Amino acid sequence: MCSPMKKIMTSLLLLMFGFSAFSQTGVLPTDERGKYTFLEVVELPLVKKDVMSANAKRFFKGYSKSIKLDPTEGDTAFYGKGKMILSKNLVGVGHPTGEARYNISLEIRNGKYRLILTDFIVTPYERDRYGNFVPVTVSTALEKSPGKLNKAEWEKNMAFIAAESRKIAEKLKTIMSNTIKDPKPEAKKPAAVSTTTW
Repeated sequence: MCSPMKKIMTSLLLLMFGFSAFSQTGVLPTDERGKYTFLEVVELPLVKKDVMSANAKRFFKGYSKSIKLDPTEGDTAFYGKGKMILSKNLVGVGHPTGEARYNISLEIRNGKYRLILTDFIVTPYERDRYGNFVPVTVSTALEKSPGKLNKAEWEKNMAFIAAESRKIAEKLKTIMSNTIKDPKPEAKKPAAVSTTTW
C-alpha cells in the first residue's frame, strides 16, 4: 500500500504538469514588430501554382462573410481583412463577447504557400437596450497589457483567437491540397417518383 504522503506528492506532481500543459496552449507567437502573429508555411509539392491559386480563390469565396479581400489581389498573393466573433459558451448556450479583427495574407509559390494572420484588434460587445450584443466604441490591440482585472478575459480571448486561427489554417490546408483546378461536385440523380404505388 502507498503511504498518504506518496499519494499527495503524486497528485501534486500531476496537477503541476496539467497546469503547465494548459498554460502553454493557446498563445500566439510574436513577430519582429511585437505583434501576435499566426504563421503557417505548408509545402504541397504535388499541387501546381495555378491550381493553388484557384484553390485560394475558392477558399476566400467560402469565407466571404468574414474575410474581405483587397481589390489588388493577384494570382500569387492575396491580402485582406477578417473578423472572428469571440464567444462565451456555457453548456451549449452561448453569446458573443466581442470580435477580433485581423489582417490576413496568403502568398503562393511553386509547391508551397504561406498563411499569415496578424494585427489582431479586439472590440468587446455589450448589450444594447433591445437585448442585442453590439460592439463598444473602444477597441484595443491584442498586444496591449491586460492588467490584473482583465487578465482572465484576455487569456480566454487569446486562446479563442489561436484556436480559430488553427481552424482557418486547417480549412485552407484541406482546400489547397486539392490537385484538380475546378473540382466538379457530384451530381445527384433525382429520386424516381412512382405514380402507380402510393
